[in-house]
Amino acid sequence: MAIKYESQCVSCGFPCRYEACRYYKVKLLICDDCGEEFDTLYRFDGKELCIDCIEKRLERIE
Repeated sequence: MAIKYESQCVSCGFPCRYEACRYYKVKLLICDDCGEEFDTLYRFDGKELCIDCIEKRLERIE
């Protein structure tokens, strides 16, 4: 699965607001092949991949 959630607490000094805080549970999109984080992923061959990993799988015809 390429979607992970992570706390990115910024230690604002206020009591934790949990789900009301936008930094409490941040959605991260992780490529199934390279493991890097991206803003956009694509479903390809049953996996969620970044555009670079998709291009590596495609056969280039000139």
